[in-house]
Amino acid sequence: MLRASASVALRRSRVPAARYMSAATTVSTTTPLTTENAAVVPSTLSFTQTERIFAAKSTAELVRAYAVFQTCQIPFLVRHSQAMINVSYKVVGSTITDWALKHTFFGHFCAGENAEDIQPALKRLESAGIGAILDYAAEADVEAEKKTPLDGVSSNELQARTYDYEDEAMCDANMRIALQAIQDAPANGFTAIKCTAMGKPELLQRMSSILVETQLLFHSLDGPVSRAKESYVDRLVDYPTFKTGIQSAGASFTEEELDSLFRALDVEQDGVIDYIDWVSYLNTMDLTMGPLTRFLKVDPLTPEEIQQVSQMMSRLETLAAAADAAKVKLMIDAEQTYMQVAIDHVVLNLQRRYNTDGRDTIYNTFQCYLKDSTDRVLIDLERAEREKFQFACKLVRGAYMIQERKRALDLEYADPIHPSLEATHANYNSLVELLLVHNHRASFMVASHNEDSVKKTVANMDALKIPRHGGGVYFGQLLGMCDHVSYTLGAEKYQVFKYVPYGPVDEVLPYLIRRAQENSGMMKGGAAKELGLLATELKRRVGFA
Repeated sequence: MLRASASVALRRSRVPAARYMSAATTVSTTTPLTTENAAVVPSTLSFTQTERIFAAKSTAELVRAYAVFQTCQIPFLVRHSQAMINVSYKVVGSTITDWALKHTFFGHFCAGENAEDIQPALKRLESAGIGAILDYAAEADVEAEKKTPLDGVSSNELQARTYDYEDEAMCDANMRIALQAIQDAPANGFTAIKCTAMGKPELLQRMSSILVETQLLFHSLDGPVSRAKESYVDRLVDYPTFKTGIQSAGASFTEEELDSLFRALDVEQDGVIDYIDWVSYLNTMDLTMGPLTRFLKVDPLTPEEIQQVSQMMSRLETLAAAADAAKVKLMIDAEQTYMQVAIDHVVLNLQRRYNTDGRDTIYNTFQCYLKDSTDRVLIDLERAEREKFQFACKLVRGAYMIQERKRALDLEYADPIHPSLEATHANYNSLVELLLVHNHRASFMVASHNEDSVKKTVANMDALKIPRHGGGVYFGQLLGMCDHVSYTLGAEKYQVFKYVPYGPVDEVLPYLIRRAQENSGMMKGGAAKELGLLATELKRRVGFA
């Protein structure tokens, strides 16, 4: 049975990381959920009561939803949707095309074009007990040949909202848009941003390379480099070992400099450092001028890149401060693995500043289809515990699988993604259980359309006596999708949110096309069930049920 007392695995004293990882993993692997060891889902939590689920929807909205989902079942239309829309713009013009989209796909998946347009949708959600995660979803439509591809990534693979970098002025414009979204969001709501909107994607990749090399140095302090975390997370390094390892790496340090660096790393002043000490020491400027960068084999950041780092951090600080002042939570989306190390680093530094005194303003995102996601969550939990700030994150399954696997194959490194969907599901549910157990130091969102994950979360909340409202556990689904889950959770007073995109119709097209593609691929699962529920409710309303 899940026990709140398991939180002793994360405590302030120096506990080898492998030990607390093992203790946390045991929650999921050795005590599977059954009706004997977990609370039964309340009988009122039914995802099939259509009259209740669609009570806030007009019949016209249900008809539109049914038509949209039916269209998503036609592969030809989904596959060629972008080309067909482009032809429509050329033949009948933007006025008619935009009108048609507003009354079909745009109207179903987006809340409106601007802050004023979205207010009716936000009020309808609020009346159903559902909050909003605002996201200005407009995306630049830059031709593939004009894009600057990241290392190892072809230009036509830069999808799933990695922003195309044009110049710093565009990043400033993106920041102003995000500030507007923060102002538009209701108190205690969420706003979502991407780091690639605030800075150059290539810069995030370069920062990630530097951070990875810095982390790898710790591996080599006491023997050969190994990327297997179990080989170094529980390692304690004393000063003689530290000194020998640093000197062996070829870095030039005086005895005084080495002593000063070790004392800075040894925050507990107990004569040893561990991996958490090592990675927690870094701040953003250490990537360019800190002592741990002397050994780097990759090229250091150029003066221009250093300036761009500073500008990116300034934009993110501005957004974080605005969100904190407005009591809005700022959710920073996950991106590709070759940029994610830098994004994690940036988010951590923002959390240290804004997630104090019980606040959970800054949320990171973990993609649970990644093999290293559990280790990263556990390490960040431990850092939050040691430094006394609130860990906060969104858990998703993942959005870049094809691209990540192709890049790993092309560059001949290990596939970072779990080998099967079942393994991803297991990892996702395990991480949810872990964060529920450590609820005293963690706020998190179960961002999932998977009914099984939602039901398990609800059962475990009940088992651990975590309150539905105010307990630091949130649920999230996309607007226009998985309504049977969202509206049921809202009716049962759980903290549930809809991801609410908005923006000009023509600029939101990439987002709409991805939603159509996603639903096309899900028609045998959740989307098919939702289509059936829509049909049932429409029949009931016209008297055929």
